[in-house]
Amino acid sequence: MSSRRSPAPIPAPLRRGLPSRPAVSSPAGRRAGAISFGLTLLGALGSGWCLISTGRALGALLSSSSVAGLLAQALAAAVLSATCQLLAQRVSRSSALSEEAHLRRLTLAHLLGLGPARAADIRSGATASLLTDGAERVALYRQTFLAPTLAAAAAPLLVLIELGAAVDVLPALVLGVAIVVVPAFIVFAHSRLRASSSGSRRARTRLAAEYLDAIQGLRTLTLARAAERTSARLRLEGETNRRAVMDLLAGNQLVILLTDGLFSLFLITAAAGLALVRLSTGAIDVGDALAVALTSYVLLEPLDHVGAFFYVGMGGMANQRAIRKILSRPLPRSTARTGARTQPSAAAQACVVLDDVEAAWGEDPVLEGVNLTVRRGEHLAVVGPSGAGKSTLMAMLAGNLLPSDGSLRVEGTELSAATQDQVRSASALVAQTTWLFTGTIADNLRLAQPYATPSQMWHALEVARLDKEVALMPEGLETQVGEAGLGLSGGQAQRLSLARAFLADRPVLLLDEPTSQVDLASEAAIVESIEQLARGRTVITVSHRAGALTTADRAVRVEARGVHEVSPAQDPGPAHASSGRAGTGTEPHEAGDTAPEAAAGDHGEERA
Repeated sequence: MSSRRSPAPIPAPLRRGLPSRPAVSSPAGRRAGAISFGLTLLGALGSGWCLISTGRALGALLSSSSVAGLLAQALAAAVLSATCQLLAQRVSRSSALSEEAHLRRLTLAHLLGLGPARAADIRSGATASLLTDGAERVALYRQTFLAPTLAAAAAPLLVLIELGAAVDVLPALVLGVAIVVVPAFIVFAHSRLRASSSGSRRARTRLAAEYLDAIQGLRTLTLARAAERTSARLRLEGETNRRAVMDLLAGNQLVILLTDGLFSLFLITAAAGLALVRLSTGAIDVGDALAVALTSYVLLEPLDHVGAFFYVGMGGMANQRAIRKILSRPLPRSTARTGARTQPSAAAQACVVLDDVEAAWGEDPVLEGVNLTVRRGEHLAVVGPSGAGKSTLMAMLAGNLLPSDGSLRVEGTELSAATQDQVRSASALVAQTTWLFTGTIADNLRLAQPYATPSQMWHALEVARLDKEVALMPEGLETQVGEAGLGLSGGQAQRLSLARAFLADRPVLLLDEPTSQVDLASEAAIVESIEQLARGRTVITVSHRAGALTTADRAVRVEARGVHEVSPAQDPGPAHASSGRAGTGTEPHEAGDTAPEAAAGDHGEERA
């Protein structure tokens, strides 16, 4: 066995544990935001010049001067403003759709890269809500709200510069001081209402998680007479969510009322008063005074975004924080490493190769420094005490758990977040607990091979030593197995899973305690079917029962965080050769050496 080598270099961001604010937008989304920002500013300048020209044209009419040139300027500026605003809306809304898809892919890819073990604390209902409603809210916030709002906040200053240069500096300076109060008030309101926005999002995701949990466990809740209690809890969560939404809306409406009533009235009144004062002193004429008064309309542009801030902005920011919280979780080192995913020339006869592998379901490693090679066509037995790491090893071989360090190759493909499906497709997994779906025997067999013919299914049942029993059933292949397969015995269900694995016809067969839930008679039939099923395949079997290991070519023992070679003929005892470091790592579940099915990602069923 090789000694433990130094770990591969880790990219700098991963060594630092990832940035505190990982990027959520794509380069295309950022470009679209910049374009929308520029178009909005240009449109605001066009609106300002249109109003200035209109005011001067009205003044020219009162003094019987020519207005043709001023009206032409006003019309051209209006067309420019409208065109820019339409283009900005089109760019922002079209980019929001693509950014929504990008956010879903980014978050889901990171969750897959973390692996089930590192994301086990995230409830599935909350994840579903974040990937659907949450992603949509973040995309709308970043693409349709953020850039236009920033532009709207900057636009009044540019328009006032335009006003000061073309008309009069003093009104522009006074109004410039006044409009600074609006963004400051919005920031203050956000700080006061941020808690209610976050509380509303938490209540919404908690309700989604509770509802999904109730739907998934409906049968168990009914059998345990807990359905009414769960229904009452859901009603309470629904009421909590309603109150959180109402609290948020009440605060939003109060802020909108104040901004619309106070600032709109103040800015328009201040602009009109300044225009009259400057007109009375002779500093400006009637046309310029009208231009100052009309320009106050553009200064109200930020107020149009106040309502959207509370409905779009705060919801988007809360969900963006949730997405960044997921993205800030560091990926396993083996996932972060770059390089070739396949190594066809590594070992011509090797089907499975583990090179200095470390595995963990949480922070503490269960396995360390594991070096193991399984030849093609070999039958390897894996033994060891409960909780030592046997099911963790099988979860990695099945592609359900990513190594924390080192490399694992199955049929020449190195396991990573990008290649999990490829690794999974190389093996068929028969787990301790067989999961069957409501339907017929044929329906459950076709999960492994959707286009299997009746003759192929009967042959698979024959290999699994189940054909005679199915033939005696009233409807044969069309016999209903009942909900979760309760119409079959434990031995029949396990042999049906073996038939499913045979139909899948994968080069690697993974057997995780295939006889742990059956009696001795069923065990004998399962062992016979495994012997036939194993022909021409690489088989890795985990079992506590000696009868299930009699056909193994080689055996390894899992204990003390390592994998140790033992003779298949000897009673698995202390190891003779070590491939790992001593330790006290344990798997999440001790009973039966079963890794948590929810974390493993297959819910304990055989994967074929």
